[in-house]
Amino acid sequence: MQAQFDFITDVNKTVDHAHKSIKKIRNITGQLSAFEKQYKDNADTEELREKSKELREDLEEIEKALYQTKNRSGQDPLNFPIKLTNKLAHLNALVGMGDFAPTDQDVAVKDELTAKIDSELNKFDKLVSDEVAAFNKEFNAMQLNYLFIQKD
Repeated sequence: MQAQFDFITDVNKTVDHAHKSIKKIRNITGQLSAFEKQYKDNADTEELREKSKELREDLEEIEKALYQTKNRSGQDPLNFPIKLTNKLAHLNALVGMGDFAPTDQDVAVKDELTAKIDSELNKFDKLVSDEVAAFNKEFNAMQLNYLFIQKD
């Protein structure tokens, strides 16, 4: 039972970390989209808007690898494949059935899925530390307005 508990706890930590990163990705991509919309008519920001678009697309690719973003209705899971976090969470549910230790196959699948999730999360961390920081630096250097008031 201890091996089962340790397995489930480890998987929960991985899935939780991935889900928190997905929330961060959505927050960042929302801000980037707002930036692109606000400055779409400003010729001085063309290069920065292009960087924003590339960064947003890179972040969305990471999100799509971790989580199925196309599900909208109850039938959509039948039409779109499940992604890494859902696979790992389902493995966790299967291992939680009964009072026995995870099998060698369970551990192998967990290790494989965890490695793939960690790879995506490492890409995310690198984008945040490199690209987001560079974007913010360039944004600040241009002394752009952060808040906008809509004209009537």
